[in-house]
Amino acid sequence: MKTVKKVEKKVKKTVARASKKATKLVTKAAKGVEKLEAKWKKAVGQKDEMIRKLKGQLAERQEDLRQGEKTIREAMGKATEEISAIKAKTDQTLKDWKSKAEAEYKKLKEELEKKAEKKLAEAKAAARELAAKAAPAAPERSGLVSFKGNPMTLLGMDVKVGDKAPDFKVVDNAMQPATLDSFRGKIKIISAVPSLDTPVCDMETRRFNQEADRMPDNVVVLTVSMDLPFAQKRWCAAAGVEKVKTLSDFQGRSFGPAYGVLIKELQLLARAVFIVDDQDVVRYVEIVPEIAKEPDYGRILEAVKALV
Repeated sequence: MKTVKKVEKKVKKTVARASKKATKLVTKAAKGVEKLEAKWKKAVGQKDEMIRKLKGQLAERQEDLRQGEKTIREAMGKATEEISAIKAKTDQTLKDWKSKAEAEYKKLKEELEKKAEKKLAEAKAAARELAAKAAPAAPERSGLVSFKGNPMTLLGMDVKVGDKAPDFKVVDNAMQPATLDSFRGKIKIISAVPSLDTPVCDMETRRFNQEADRMPDNVVVLTVSMDLPFAQKRWCAAAGVEKVKTLSDFQGRSFGPAYGVLIKELQLLARAVFIVDDQDVVRYVEIVPEIAKEPDYGRILEAVKALV
């Protein structure tokens, strides 16, 4: 019995020591938990603070972006307005310059045309005076031609079929001399006209240019007038005439008297057509009675066909 009590007492002491030790352990564990909870709460607080800071920074960045976008839109709008204003101003300036340039060009053109007309008139007057002095004794023939119903007088020889073609000295569009011998060995259609700047002469020369395109290589078409070579060249370029060779008799007035087609009253050539064969013999002569009318193309072409 005494032994049992002794054991119980020992057990109670052991339990008490274990309980006390367990209590210490639990107290220590509780303190550890409290420390962990405090660290966790601190960590959570730091996390929340960091999140708040990040959200604040994000909000600031978003606001900066919105402000940046607004600034860019405003700048683009302003730039567009400035570009439109510059374009409008540039267009107006170009328009003003163009109008000014056109006005100056028109004025300059008119001045040059007036000067050219004056020079041409002076040249024609000088040429008429020179011709009058050079060939005062040329034969005169009346009753052959008229101009718009008014009788005209022809100066020069009466060239007939079968005659040896008279020589002449004229100049081409490059101011180079040309004579009958310049076309040796060719069948020559020689068309004398008053001026290429008149409607009938224009139509006639265009027609011969068309016909020349269908003729063989041994046929040449010559158009002779008192027009200046520069005027003839300009007219050919504008009319697209390439097959007809235009010649000017303005310098020496050689062709007109030689072929009897110089009009005394006008100092221009009458409308006439001569066909000269490859041996320089006259095979066809047509002096058009009314200068304002065209020659007989049908008879002319038939006469050429007979020689080809």
